[in-house]
Amino acid sequence: MNIVVFGATGKTGMEVVSQGLEQGHIVTAFVRDPIKISIDHKNLRIIEGNIFDDFSVAKTIKGQEAVICSLGSSELSKTDIRSKGTSIIIKAMNSNNVKRLFVVSAMGVAESWSTLSFMGRLIFATLLSASKKDHEAQEKYVRESDLDWTIFRPSGLNDNPMTGEYILGENAAAVTSQIPRADVAHAILSEINENKYVKKAVTITN
Repeated sequence: MNIVVFGATGKTGMEVVSQGLEQGHIVTAFVRDPIKISIDHKNLRIIEGNIFDDFSVAKTIKGQEAVICSLGSSELSKTDIRSKGTSIIIKAMNSNNVKRLFVVSAMGVAESWSTLSFMGRLIFATLLSASKKDHEAQEKYVRESDLDWTIFRPSGLNDNPMTGEYILGENAAAVTSQIPRADVAHAILSEINENKYVKKAVTITN
């Protein structure tokens, strides 16, 4: 399948790119700095561009079968890269008649707020308040679209190896409040094939 990854140089995005190639997909990585992509693969296409450039985003999405949005920034910084970037992606998907969208959000956004521990709520509402606001705006754009979307809300991300064993579901409660980024990528790529959670927001944790 032809898939494009926005935010491909982030840790989660890189896992999606790597595992996608391993599974035989043709992967396009949309990045600001191509030098950050160290993977060399015949099925990898690297596109240098700015997520806020409507034209380059639309050109990149043309001909794709699935779009994966893993945009992010420093969690402590005030930014709208997720929400604004996602709105541009949605517009480009509509203009190119591409329907399948996967978005990496965060556990604690919208109705999943109630699944956080007291300490998790405190951290998200204070230190990560800017990130929370951006995620919420991002999800709003996605939900209001006519696309076939799935939102993934991981709990605390870490760089541990993939386990292939995780909890995935709407408003699932966290056991350890941690999840390897590799498992998030695995879940996204599994959903590409299975389409079990179309127009649903799911928590992924372990």
